[in-house]
Amino acid sequence: MGPLTNAFPGHHVVVTRQMTPRVGLDDWDTVSTELRRFGQAGDVTVAADRIRIDFGSAHLEVTRDGTLQTGMPLHDFTHDDTAVIVVDHDAGTLTVEADTVNYTFRRPGG
Repeated sequence: MGPLTNAFPGHHVVVTRQMTPRVGLDDWDTVSTELRRFGQAGDVTVAADRIRIDFGSAHLEVTRDGTLQTGMPLHDFTHDDTAVIVVDHDAGTLTVEADTVNYTFRRPGG
């Protein structure tokens, strides 16, 4: 989607909207880049086969083989065979969309 333009008398406003990245785990370089950005407010640990982000009492871990694990007080989630994640940096969410599950992790603090 390109810039959206809306003209007001005497003013010209251009709003550009970035698309929310849908990332396949088979594109590990992009997964790594997006999760590093997503985890800027936390402690990001990157290994050859996994990326873990700790946000104090909450965490998120994604592995190359498709396991996504999250945890926070009173709530844990694990999903195997994750193929695609959707990272919305503005909303502070990471979503797993699969045939059997649709799960969203919300970054503490937004």
